[in-house]
Amino acid sequence: MNKIQQATFRLAQACDGSPISTTIVVMLFYVMFNIFEATVETAIFGKRFEHLLDPFFQLAFIGYSAYAVYWCAVFNSAKASNAKLSGPNGPQEKQR
Repeated sequence: MNKIQQATFRLAQACDGSPISTTIVVMLFYVMFNIFEATVETAIFGKRFEHLLDPFFQLAFIGYSAYAVYWCAVFNSAKASNAKLSGPNGPQEKQR
């Protein structure tokens, strides 16, 4: 598993598999990225400016949000398959 997959799976795990929560977290990542970008531009150039890369950053965060929702589905399916194996009363003993 590469680092992006692992980080996104951990995000899904932290949000307990909720796609709404992961989407909100990625939106907050985007807001903080914009604040950081504006701070750096102001510190270097003295003013904030618009540039051509903003739509690509927006598309990247939208794509990452969709990827995070996919990993929520993977997390929920793994959680459901583990619940089927363990049952409501905990792990079942193998029958002889």
